[in-house]
Amino acid sequence: MSRPADVVVQPIRSFDEGCRRRLGIAIECRSCGKRVTYRCQDFVGYIDPTADIEVLRWRCAWCRTPAESARYVMIEKMDRQDLAQWRAPPWMAPRT
Repeated sequence: MSRPADVVVQPIRSFDEGCRRRLGIAIECRSCGKRVTYRCQDFVGYIDPTADIEVLRWRCAWCRTPAESARYVMIEKMDRQDLAQWRAPPWMAPRT
């Protein structure tokens, strides 16, 4: 069984560790089948540093339905066009 080249093999214990390793978060939608990859750094201040991203609720950027999965991926070899930039919605306040 093969795995995609961008999958992180070593388990990541927390969001903070994902940021330190400069990883991305790949979110896949079960409804429309789209996949988007964000940099972990985009979510700093909005996700708890000790959080496990796989148990957080994610939504598809296109159809807004609940996403099927969220996982860490390596982004150092990805093209800039393959990354999406996340910006907090106006109603969302950063963690204090």
